Amino acid sequence: MTKIIHFEPTSTCNAACPMCARNIHGEGCIVSLADLSLDDYKKHVTKHLEHLEKVFFCGTVGDPCADISLLKKITWIKETKPNIVVGINTNGSIRNPKWWSECGNLLTNLYDYVVFAIDGLEDTNHIYRVNVQFKKIMENSKAYIETGASAHWDMLVFDHNKHQVDECKQLAKDMGFNWFRSKETDRWDQYQFEHLKPANKPNVVDYHSIDNVQCERNIEQSTYVDYKGQEFPCCHIAEMYYNFTQKESHKDIKQYSPQELMTQYQNRLDSNNPFYVCKRSCGETVSKRSQWKQEIQLR
Repeated sequence: MTKIIHFEPTSTCNAACPMCARNIHGEGCIVSLADLSLDDYKKHVTKHLEHLEKVFFCGTVGDPCADISLLKKITWIKETKPNIVVGINTNGSIRNPKWWSECGNLLTNLYDYVVFAIDGLEDTNHIYRVNVQFKKIMENSKAYIETGASAHWDMLVFDHNKHQVDECKQLAKDMGFNWFRSKETDRWDQYQFEHLKPANKPNVVDYHSIDNVQCERNIEQSTYVDYKGQEFPCCHIAEMYYNFTQKESHKDIKQYSPQELMTQYQNRLDSNNPFYVCKRSCGETVSKRSQWKQEIQLR
Protein backbone atom coordinates (compact mmCIF):
# COMPACT_ATOMS: atom_id res chain seq x y z
CA MET A 1 0.00 0.00 0.00
CA THR A 2 1.44 3.37 -1.05
CA LYS A 3 0.34 6.55 0.73
CA ILE A 4 2.98 8.94 -0.61
CA ILE A 5 4.63 9.31 -4.01
CA HIS A 6 7.84 11.32 -4.33
CA PHE A 7 8.00 12.53 -7.92
CA GLU A 8 11.11 13.81 -9.68
CA PRO A 9 9.21 15.68 -12.42
CA THR A 10 12.31 16.93 -14.23
CA SER A 11 16.09 16.56 -14.35
CA THR A 12 16.47 20.21 -15.36
CA CYS A 13 17.77 22.74 -12.86
CA ASN A 14 19.11 26.30 -13.09
CA ALA A 15 21.50 25.72 -10.18
CA ALA A 16 24.87 23.98 -10.01
CA CYS A 17 25.10 23.04 -6.35
CA PRO A 18 28.50 21.39 -5.75
CA MET A 19 27.16 18.46 -3.72
CA CYS A 20 24.29 17.58 -6.03
CA ALA A 21 24.18 14.12 -7.61
CA ARG A 22 23.29 15.62 -11.02
CA ASN A 23 26.79 16.97 -11.57
CA ILE A 24 30.40 16.38 -10.56
CA HIS A 25 31.53 18.98 -8.03
CA GLY A 26 29.18 21.54 -9.58
CA GLU A 27 30.73 21.19 -13.02
CA GLY A 28 28.88 19.57 -15.89
CA CYS A 29 25.50 17.88 -15.75
CA ILE A 30 25.80 14.09 -15.84
CA VAL A 31 22.12 13.22 -16.20
CA SER A 32 20.05 13.44 -19.37
CA LEU A 33 17.68 16.40 -19.43
CA ALA A 34 14.01 15.48 -19.57
CA ASP A 35 10.63 16.05 -17.93
CA LEU A 36 8.34 13.34 -16.61
CA SER A 37 5.50 13.20 -19.12
CA LEU A 38 1.99 14.03 -17.97
CA ASP A 39 0.83 10.59 -19.11
CA ASP A 40 3.51 8.75 -17.09
CA TYR A 41 2.69 10.91 -14.08
CA LYS A 42 -1.01 10.07 -14.33
CA LYS A 43 -0.18 6.38 -14.76
CA HIS A 44 1.78 6.22 -11.51
CA VAL A 45 -0.78 8.25 -9.56
CA THR A 46 -3.64 6.10 -10.85
CA LYS A 47 -1.74 2.94 -9.88
CA HIS A 48 -1.68 4.04 -6.22
CA LEU A 49 -4.72 6.32 -6.15
CA GLU A 50 -6.89 4.32 -3.74
CA HIS A 51 -4.64 4.81 -0.70
CA LEU A 52 -2.71 7.86 -1.88
CA GLU A 53 -2.60 10.73 0.63
CA LYS A 54 0.27 12.89 -0.59
CA VAL A 55 2.24 13.77 -3.71
CA PHE A 56 5.63 15.42 -3.18
CA PHE A 57 7.55 16.96 -6.07
CA CYS A 58 11.14 16.60 -4.90
CA GLY A 59 14.48 17.84 -6.15
CA THR A 60 16.89 14.92 -6.11
CA VAL A 61 18.48 15.74 -9.47
CA GLY A 62 16.35 18.61 -10.79
CA ASP A 63 14.20 21.49 -9.59
CA PRO A 64 10.50 20.60 -9.90
CA CYS A 65 9.60 24.13 -10.93
CA ALA A 66 11.67 23.72 -14.09
CA ASP A 67 9.08 21.17 -15.26
CA ILE A 68 6.98 22.94 -17.90
CA SER A 69 3.89 20.93 -16.95
CA LEU A 70 4.17 21.12 -13.15
CA LEU A 71 1.07 23.28 -12.70
CA LYS A 72 -0.86 20.92 -14.99
CA LYS A 73 0.26 17.97 -12.85
CA ILE A 74 -0.91 19.74 -9.69
CA THR A 75 -4.22 20.79 -11.27
CA TRP A 76 -4.94 17.23 -12.42
CA ILE A 77 -4.25 15.60 -9.05
CA LYS A 78 -6.34 18.23 -7.24
CA GLU A 79 -9.24 17.57 -9.61
CA THR A 80 -8.79 13.79 -9.35
CA LYS A 81 -8.45 13.64 -5.56
CA PRO A 82 -9.34 17.03 -4.01
CA ASN A 83 -8.14 16.20 -0.49
CA ILE A 84 -4.66 15.12 -1.61
CA VAL A 85 -1.71 16.90 0.01
CA VAL A 86 0.81 18.40 -2.41
CA GLY A 87 4.35 19.44 -1.51
CA ILE A 88 7.12 20.98 -3.63
CA ASN A 89 10.86 21.41 -2.98
CA THR A 90 12.60 24.21 -4.91
CA ASN A 91 15.44 26.73 -4.85
CA GLY A 92 12.75 29.33 -5.55
CA SER A 93 14.48 31.28 -8.30
CA ILE A 94 12.80 29.57 -11.26
CA ARG A 95 9.71 31.13 -12.90
CA ASN A 96 8.26 34.57 -12.15
CA PRO A 97 5.88 35.98 -9.51
CA LYS A 98 2.84 35.42 -11.73
CA TRP A 99 3.65 31.70 -11.98
CA TRP A 100 4.16 31.51 -8.24
CA SER A 101 0.81 33.19 -7.59
CA GLU A 102 -0.85 30.57 -9.78
CA CYS A 103 0.96 27.85 -7.86
CA GLY A 104 -0.13 29.24 -4.51
CA ASN A 105 -3.74 29.43 -5.64
CA LEU A 106 -3.64 25.70 -6.45
CA LEU A 107 -2.25 24.70 -3.05
CA THR A 108 -5.38 25.32 -0.99
CA ASN A 109 -5.27 22.26 1.26
CA LEU A 110 -4.35 23.18 4.85
CA TYR A 111 -1.36 20.83 4.62
CA ASP A 112 -0.11 21.77 1.12
CA TYR A 113 3.28 23.49 1.13
CA VAL A 114 6.37 24.59 -0.77
CA VAL A 115 9.86 24.17 0.66
CA PHE A 116 12.20 26.97 -0.44
CA ALA A 117 15.85 25.92 -0.09
CA ILE A 118 17.53 29.20 0.87
CA ASP A 119 21.02 28.90 2.31
CA GLY A 120 21.66 32.35 3.68
CA LEU A 121 21.10 35.92 2.52
CA GLU A 122 21.99 37.81 -0.63
CA ASP A 123 25.73 37.75 0.09
CA THR A 124 25.92 34.02 0.91
CA ASN A 125 23.09 31.99 -0.68
CA HIS A 126 24.86 31.81 -4.05
CA ILE A 127 28.02 30.30 -2.56
CA TYR A 128 26.36 26.90 -2.40
CA ARG A 129 23.27 27.56 -4.55
CA VAL A 130 25.43 28.41 -7.54
CA ASN A 131 23.63 30.39 -10.32
CA VAL A 132 20.63 31.09 -8.05
CA GLN A 133 19.58 34.75 -7.74
CA PHE A 134 18.54 35.74 -4.24
CA LYS A 135 16.43 38.66 -5.47
CA LYS A 136 14.30 36.32 -7.57
CA ILE A 137 13.76 33.98 -4.61
CA MET A 138 12.47 36.90 -2.56
CA GLU A 139 10.14 38.08 -5.34
CA ASN A 140 8.79 34.60 -6.06
CA SER A 141 8.32 33.52 -2.46
CA LYS A 142 6.58 36.82 -1.66
CA ALA A 143 4.10 36.30 -4.52
CA TYR A 144 3.47 32.73 -3.39
CA ILE A 145 3.01 33.62 0.30
CA GLU A 146 0.59 36.44 -0.56
CA THR A 147 -1.89 33.82 -1.84
CA GLY A 148 -2.11 32.42 1.70
CA ALA A 149 -0.35 29.16 0.82
CA SER A 150 2.10 27.57 3.25
CA ALA A 151 5.86 28.15 2.78
CA HIS A 152 8.85 26.55 4.51
CA TRP A 153 12.37 28.05 4.56
CA ASP A 154 15.03 25.29 4.67
CA MET A 155 18.62 26.38 5.25
CA LEU A 156 21.79 24.35 4.86
CA VAL A 157 24.33 25.70 7.35
CA PHE A 158 27.99 26.04 6.38
CA ASP A 159 30.91 27.94 7.89
CA HIS A 160 30.26 30.85 5.51
CA ASN A 161 26.61 31.37 6.54
CA LYS A 162 26.34 30.06 10.11
CA HIS A 163 26.35 33.63 11.47
CA GLN A 164 23.16 34.35 9.50
CA VAL A 165 20.86 31.65 10.89
CA ASP A 166 19.01 33.96 13.28
CA GLU A 167 18.76 36.71 10.67
CA CYS A 168 17.35 34.26 8.12
CA LYS A 169 14.86 32.98 10.67
CA GLN A 170 13.68 36.53 11.39
CA LEU A 171 13.40 37.35 7.68
CA ALA A 172 11.37 34.19 7.15
CA LYS A 173 9.01 35.24 9.94
CA ASP A 174 8.70 38.79 8.61
CA MET A 175 7.89 37.51 5.12
CA GLY A 176 5.18 35.14 6.34
CA PHE A 177 6.90 31.76 6.04
CA ASN A 178 5.18 29.11 8.16
CA TRP A 179 8.29 27.12 9.10
CA PHE A 180 12.03 27.70 9.37
CA ARG A 181 14.41 24.73 9.45
CA SER A 182 18.20 24.64 9.49
CA LYS A 183 20.60 21.73 9.30
CA GLU A 184 24.18 20.86 8.42
CA THR A 185 24.79 18.67 5.39
CA ASP A 186 26.05 15.13 5.97
CA ARG A 187 27.87 14.88 2.63
CA TRP A 188 31.38 15.81 3.75
CA ASP A 189 32.45 12.17 3.50
CA GLN A 190 31.65 12.31 -0.23
CA TYR A 191 32.83 15.76 -1.25
CA GLN A 192 35.65 18.11 -0.33
CA PHE A 193 35.93 21.73 -1.49
CA GLU A 194 38.30 24.56 -0.75
CA HIS A 195 35.53 27.18 -0.79
CA LEU A 196 33.02 25.17 1.27
CA LYS A 197 33.69 24.38 4.91
CA PRO A 198 31.39 22.74 7.47
CA ALA A 199 29.89 24.89 10.21
CA ASN A 200 31.21 22.39 12.75
CA LYS A 201 33.59 19.47 12.60
CA PRO A 202 31.65 16.67 10.86
CA ASN A 203 31.01 13.48 12.75
CA VAL A 204 32.98 10.54 11.42
CA VAL A 205 30.55 7.68 10.93
CA ASP A 206 31.45 4.17 9.87
CA TYR A 207 28.31 3.55 7.83
CA HIS A 208 29.35 -0.02 7.04
CA SER A 209 29.06 -0.92 10.72
CA ILE A 210 25.44 0.26 11.05
CA ASP A 211 23.06 -2.66 11.36
CA ASN A 212 19.82 -1.02 12.54
CA VAL A 213 18.08 0.62 9.59
CA GLN A 214 14.81 2.49 10.06
CA CYS A 215 13.58 2.55 6.47
CA GLU A 216 11.78 5.81 5.71
CA ARG A 217 10.00 4.24 2.74
CA ASN A 218 8.48 1.55 4.92
CA ILE A 219 7.63 3.96 7.74
CA GLU A 220 5.77 6.46 5.57
CA GLN A 221 4.61 3.88 3.00
CA SER A 222 6.03 5.79 0.06
CA THR A 223 7.62 5.27 -3.32
CA TYR A 224 9.74 7.38 -5.69
CA VAL A 225 9.32 7.99 -9.43
CA ASP A 226 12.08 9.63 -11.45
CA TYR A 227 11.91 11.93 -14.45
CA LYS A 228 12.06 8.95 -16.82
CA GLY A 229 9.01 7.37 -15.23
CA GLN A 230 11.12 4.72 -13.46
CA GLU A 231 10.06 3.70 -9.98
CA PHE A 232 12.66 3.34 -7.21
CA PRO A 233 12.15 2.39 -3.57
CA CYS A 234 13.12 5.91 -2.45
CA CYS A 235 14.94 9.10 -3.39
CA HIS A 236 18.09 8.03 -1.49
CA ILE A 237 18.53 4.90 -3.59
CA ALA A 238 17.71 6.81 -6.78
CA GLU A 239 20.21 9.56 -5.96
CA MET A 240 23.04 7.12 -5.42
CA TYR A 241 21.99 5.19 -8.51
CA TYR A 242 22.63 8.38 -10.52
CA ASN A 243 25.73 9.42 -8.57
CA PHE A 244 28.78 8.61 -10.65
CA THR A 245 31.27 10.00 -8.12
CA GLN A 246 30.57 7.25 -5.58
CA LYS A 247 30.75 4.14 -7.77
CA GLU A 248 32.62 1.93 -5.32
CA SER A 249 30.51 2.71 -2.25
CA HIS A 250 27.25 2.10 -4.09
CA LYS A 251 28.17 -0.74 -6.41
CA ASP A 252 25.77 -2.96 -4.45
CA ILE A 253 22.76 -1.12 -5.93
CA LYS A 254 24.21 -0.46 -9.37
CA GLN A 255 24.19 -4.17 -10.19
CA TYR A 256 20.38 -4.07 -10.29
CA SER A 257 17.84 -2.35 -12.51
CA PRO A 258 15.40 0.12 -10.90
CA GLN A 259 12.66 -2.50 -11.21
CA GLU A 260 14.79 -5.12 -9.44
CA LEU A 261 15.63 -2.68 -6.67
CA MET A 262 11.94 -2.45 -5.80
CA THR A 263 12.17 -5.94 -4.26
CA GLN A 264 15.90 -6.26 -3.60
CA TYR A 265 16.00 -3.43 -1.06
CA GLN A 266 13.44 -5.26 1.11
CA ASN A 267 15.16 -8.60 0.64
CA ARG A 268 18.38 -7.05 1.90
CA LEU A 269 16.62 -5.50 4.89
CA ASP A 270 14.95 -8.80 5.76
CA SER A 271 18.27 -10.64 5.60
CA ASN A 272 19.92 -8.03 7.83
CA ASN A 273 22.24 -7.03 4.98
CA PRO A 274 20.92 -3.63 3.86
CA PHE A 275 22.38 -1.68 0.98
CA TYR A 276 25.12 0.79 1.89
CA VAL A 277 22.86 3.70 0.93
CA CYS A 278 20.20 2.39 3.33
CA LYS A 279 22.72 2.39 6.17
CA ARG A 280 23.92 5.84 5.21
CA SER A 281 20.47 7.43 4.84
CA CYS A 282 18.27 5.56 7.31
CA GLY A 283 20.67 4.05 9.81
CA GLU A 284 19.36 4.58 13.34
CA THR A 285 22.09 7.07 14.27
CA VAL A 286 22.03 9.04 11.01
CA SER A 287 18.34 9.11 10.10
CA LYS A 288 17.39 12.18 8.07
CA ARG A 289 14.86 13.01 10.76
CA SER A 290 17.68 13.52 13.27
CA GLN A 291 19.64 16.00 11.15
CA TRP A 292 17.51 19.10 11.68
CA LYS A 293 19.25 21.48 14.09
CA GLN A 294 16.28 23.86 14.24
CA GLU A 295 12.69 23.25 13.19
CA ILE A 296 10.55 26.20 14.23
CA GLN A 297 6.94 26.96 13.43
CA LEU A 298 6.71 30.68 12.69
CA ARG A 299 2.96 31.03 12.32
